[in-house]
This record gives sequence, structure tokens and C-alpha cells, in this order.
Amino acid sequence: MTYESFKRNSQKEYLGFCEQKGYIYSVKLDAGKHAVVALRNGQVTVLITYTVQASPIFR
Repeated sequence: MTYESFKRNSQKEYLGFCEQKGYIYSVKLDAGKHAVVALRNGQVTVLITYTVQASPIFR
């Protein structure tokens, strides 16, 4: 993920700050796909990606 795509993404949530990695955000990538990224000095590092699935209980 580039800094520009991170900046344009309106579906992100600030999670906190890490001394080693910088500012930590959860970012929605696609329908059901998310990533946890670190932003430091204009560099975006993808830490993890994950997929969210709807529970059959809540359908």
C-alpha cells in the first residue's frame, strides 16, 4: 500500500501509536478484507491482512 492510497482511503481507523512502527491504523481494503498498517515518516508498512466473514448467527 502506498502513502497516497492510504491517504485517499476514507475507511481507516486509528488504533494507536507504537514506538517502533509509528501510527497504527486499521484500513478496509475491499469487501470483507482489512489490513493493519503502520505509518511512519510517510512510509506505510502492512503489518497484517485479514478477512472478515459474516457469522451465520447474525444473518
